[in-house]
This record gives sequence, C-alpha cells and structure tokens, in this order.
Amino acid sequence: MITMVARMQVLPENQPAYEALMDRVGEMVRAHEADGVPYYAWAKSVDDPDTYVVIEVYRDLAAHKAHMASAWVQESLPVSMSLVTGKFDIKQYVTPGAEPVTHFVSKRD
Repeated sequence: MITMVARMQVLPENQPAYEALMDRVGEMVRAHEADGVPYYAWAKSVDDPDTYVVIEVYRDLAAHKAHMASAWVQESLPVSMSLVTGKFDIKQYVTPGAEPVTHFVSKRD
C-alpha cells in the first residue's frame, strides 16, 4: 500500500469551494476507484482552521497512476491549485514491499 498525506493552507474565502471540490473528488474516487484506492478523505485542522489534509491510500503504483489519470483528478488539480495558498506538503509512506511513487507534485511553485 502507498499512503499519501498532503497538507495545505486554504484561505477562509476559498474554503467553501475547496471543501466542495474535495467532497466531489472523494465521491468519484469511492464510486469508481474503490478497488485501487481503499481510502481517500480530507479533513480540516481543529487547531489551525486554514490547514487541511488529504489522506490517500493506494493499493499499488498502478492504482496511483490510474487515479492521477482519472477525469475527476485531472479536472480538479488546476482548481485546487488556485484555491490553496503557498506550498503543498506531501509525505509518502509505503507498506514494506511496496514501491513508492517516484514522481508526484510535492510542492506548488
């Protein structure tokens, strides 16, 4: 399994749009990628209301590749990039024996 934990800052005026976007992406992932992506969810920090995390768990590299190629991800990336301020902080964790994703957007320039 490959787990990605992405942390980002979202300004208050962008939060409703960001949350709606992430809800839609999550619904699409659960409806169409459940076999390859057993967990996909976002959450808002209790301590810092401008901080969000997205947690994604992929079965393997093929599932990650399929997820990134999906229409809902391709459509949502530019929108989410416009709603997030600063850099994305993405950490990757792998179950022993799993290959890590070697190319992913870890920071917003």
